[in-house]
Amino acid sequence: MSALRISGLDVTLGGLPVVRGLDLHAEPGEFVSILGPSGSGKSTTFGVLTGDVQPDAGEVSIEGQALNRKASRVAYMPQRDALLPWRTVLGNLTLGLEVRGTKRGPAREKVRPWLGPFGLAGFEDRYPAQLSGGMRQRAALLRTVAQEQPVLLLDEPFGALDALTRSQMQRWLEQMWEQYRWTVLLITHDVREALFLSDRVYVFSPRPARVSAEVKVDFARPRTPDLFGDPQFAALEAKLLDQLLG
Repeated sequence: MSALRISGLDVTLGGLPVVRGLDLHAEPGEFVSILGPSGSGKSTTFGVLTGDVQPDAGEVSIEGQALNRKASRVAYMPQRDALLPWRTVLGNLTLGLEVRGTKRGPAREKVRPWLGPFGLAGFEDRYPAQLSGGMRQRAALLRTVAQEQPVLLLDEPFGALDALTRSQMQRWLEQMWEQYRWTVLLITHDVREALFLSDRVYVFSPRPARVSAEVKVDFARPRTPDLFGDPQFAALEAKLLDQLLG
């Protein structure tokens, strides 16, 4: 049974066709990326999954159950970390759980065991302004993971970081995924990021979005930056760039 399946999805916003006949899936414990031109419907597709966008047609299921827009079974991490400046790190980490109905005390107890693995132990009483960019993104990801939903939606989570921090965060996320095997759907404009992290990559066409290519990424795990020097990696990167630019 797929963790996530989208079949024949159509979305129109303001009279503009944004998504047409979209099909994609993610298996349990699979890391899947979506590449596509700006404005091609990637974030709109995420909006359908979170229940914020009403589709015109199509079927969406999570673990075999039809999507319930009022009780979405995905956890969403936006492009910016969206940490609340007046809440401590721990207070931000529990926010998603609290929104879903968990009391603050139990939410904090659920989050605390994750502080060490996410490199946030000792920082739980700090405020977001006191954290580095990488630490803020780790906190945002932990807030997402802590909701314990079947599918994680990551919308360009490292897009605002400098090149060095971004590279460090990509390697850290790959290592964390290796350990915990979350089911992840990632939006990115970075072909190299998609290939480094993913088991499969979907390429969206220009709007209205459809899948123009689906590429399986077979490189062995765990992955390291040495992979960037592999001729097969370079060839696959060039293939995906051609798909995007074609």
